[in-house]
Amino acid sequence: MMGIRRKDRYILIIMLTPKRYWGKYLAPVLLFIIFLYISMDPQYTNMIKTENKTAAFNKPVYKPPEKVPVEPVNIDDWNVKLPAYNVSINITETEWWRSAAFLQWDLQHRSIDYRCKRFKSVGNWWICLDPGYKIKKPCLVYSFGIGFDFSFDDAMASLGCEVHSFDPSMKMKAHVRNTSVNFHPIGLSHSNTKQFSPRRDMYVRRNTTWPVMNLKTIMDLFGHKGRTIDVLKIDVEGYEWNILEYLLQENLFKNIKQFMLEYHLFPSWPSKEDYPKLLKIYKSLHDIGLLKFVTAMHPLNLKPKSFNIQADVAYVNTLFKSNSVKV
Repeated sequence: MMGIRRKDRYILIIMLTPKRYWGKYLAPVLLFIIFLYISMDPQYTNMIKTENKTAAFNKPVYKPPEKVPVEPVNIDDWNVKLPAYNVSINITETEWWRSAAFLQWDLQHRSIDYRCKRFKSVGNWWICLDPGYKIKKPCLVYSFGIGFDFSFDDAMASLGCEVHSFDPSMKMKAHVRNTSVNFHPIGLSHSNTKQFSPRRDMYVRRNTTWPVMNLKTIMDLFGHKGRTIDVLKIDVEGYEWNILEYLLQENLFKNIKQFMLEYHLFPSWPSKEDYPKLLKIYKSLHDIGLLKFVTAMHPLNLKPKSFNIQADVAYVNTLFKSNSVKV
């Protein structure tokens, strides 16, 4: 059998096998031979190699995040003597630390950019009642991130506003509260999906999915396209950064009179390599005319491994021009 090709030997073995064994062994042997023919066929093996090379060639190449330079909110801040942090110089000279330090400096030392003459506490937030910003009927309020605390939403409804509250983490169905507040189990994002997977935190204990939408889609959904949002409140546990970038890119702040936001920099999220970009987003709000009239800092943790900055900020939009649709 030396002159017979290897894959033809198996056919010869079957032909020499007594017929009484065919019924028992023929099926598995035939399957084995088919496999050998396919695996030994040069044309087939070359095709596999070609496909593998093509797949490897088309494999997405990792691209590092866009390099954003560290820029303080005010150019003069480069000359500011920042506090003497009790951490090594190897940390304080990193871009993420410098970005966080400038953000902290601005929140603490420029906590007010606009001195509101008449501001009012509404639940756990504040509104400015100065001319040009006064909240009066017909007013529209969007509140994202409730956490079972409707104090702000109910207070705004008591002023006669149409209030829409959003929070998918509460596992409540859409309903209207006895205060006339409209609740929706929808999250705010920079894109639209019905299967958003949130990270685990104090509000999310197990893996789950939520429907989320961007602000344009939500306004269209509820018939508010072109309407002025008198007060937009966002407290979404770190997801605010992508949302802010979206609002800036889409020029949506032009329709927003007052803006309330809780900033979050958690120990491990967002990524520290993104801090220069986040500082730039924060700076952009000031550049387009959003000025702080209240800043409330949460307790700081400046240890690198457990680093945490959180702050509640209320803004007025000094460039706001009313283009509200008549209702």
